[in-house]
Amino acid sequence: MKNLKKWTSLAALGLGVVAVAGTAHATDSRINGLSGGAVSLTGNPDSPTASDTVLNEKSFTIRDSANIYTFPQFLPTYKNSVDSDATSGAKYGTMNIRYALSDDAVLLIYGKRSVWQPVTNLSSVAGATAGTASGYGMPNDPTNHQFGLGFGMKAGESLRLGAHASLGGRNFTDKSTNNKTQNNTLFQLGAGVGFDLSETNSMDFGIDLKVGSFTNQGPQGDLYTPNGLFRFGLIFKGEFQVHQIAKIVPYLNFAYDSRNVAHGQDQAGNGAKYGNAAMTVLQLGSDLAIQPVEGVLIQPGLGLAFATSTVSGKAVPDQSGQIPSQTLDASSNRIIPYYGFAAEAKAFDWMVLRLGARQQVVLTNIGNTATNPAPSNEEHLSNVVNTVTTGMGFKLMGWDLDLNVNPSYFNNGVFAATGASTSPFAVDWALGYRW
Repeated sequence: MKNLKKWTSLAALGLGVVAVAGTAHATDSRINGLSGGAVSLTGNPDSPTASDTVLNEKSFTIRDSANIYTFPQFLPTYKNSVDSDATSGAKYGTMNIRYALSDDAVLLIYGKRSVWQPVTNLSSVAGATAGTASGYGMPNDPTNHQFGLGFGMKAGESLRLGAHASLGGRNFTDKSTNNKTQNNTLFQLGAGVGFDLSETNSMDFGIDLKVGSFTNQGPQGDLYTPNGLFRFGLIFKGEFQVHQIAKIVPYLNFAYDSRNVAHGQDQAGNGAKYGNAAMTVLQLGSDLAIQPVEGVLIQPGLGLAFATSTVSGKAVPDQSGQIPSQTLDASSNRIIPYYGFAAEAKAFDWMVLRLGARQQVVLTNIGNTATNPAPSNEEHLSNVVNTVTTGMGFKLMGWDLDLNVNPSYFNNGVFAATGASTSPFAVDWALGYRW
């Protein structure tokens, strides 16, 4: 019987059946291997706009230790474990330590280094930033080092609570531009509450808050750039048993994001300039999780994301009374339907195979996109993004290793041998240990 189940799992994967397992202890590398890339507002799945503004549905619907950032009330599920997750090359990722204070309470300590975590230089739906709206080009402003603490607990038989907070920053001096300095900070808070309605049905709610500031100063102090960020999000997820082997997993995500920049008047008398980029996102969808046999979980899903943004700029007259440059006023909308599958099947007791595929259609309606005093214009664009992912997981003596392999790597091979590089990074990995 055991062998029959094993070969059934392999056959299901070979036929392209989409599956997700709910007990693995990995982070983003596992979810990425199951087509978990974020819904992209720009039509580019690797866009930083996508990862910072629209969360991917797999972060809601796949039970994994990565969910502790979206729903920290899941922390008691992952006791006494440590992992390192490299999601954008060896230099970037997270380090997580989860320690059980009791049977029902877990402490989280984590650090993160990201390749892109901007305070103000985040594109709106139409592509403009707060800096470009003010008439100035904005420098890159990543806040790429974060440190955080979290706590989760079960309060009785049916209530789960959790929260985490992190502080990030970057102090940078660019000697190639006469010692221009950049200082930025980023504070993020997440909290959640979950209700177990029965052994198989549950509802979870999460809150996401992010605030930040960024200052850019020239070598003589002639240009200073105080910037601001405010982001607030609400998240809902449910799990409801609809059949002996199937659950429906609906979710709803709402986020408001505002970035601001103010350039002070310089020593030459050029006037101050102000820019703002605000974005509102509504995302809803559902996955269907089916577990026909042990070791296989089939999870197709579909969803719809709607994003609207406004970008505005204002220039104050200089000493001569002239407006120093034109500014931008734009409003933009995007509708993004998407659907996909994710498959995970247990090949052996120590090995799991994964496969994912998804498609999203980016429908764009850009209105009133004009640089004053030019007349308004309207553009209609669409873009289709297809993504295929592969991955695998290994378990041995408390150790977990998850790999998310870019499918192009199978054609390109090892760069040292073939000379063909794979971009983005060929392999994400997560290594963890549980005790």
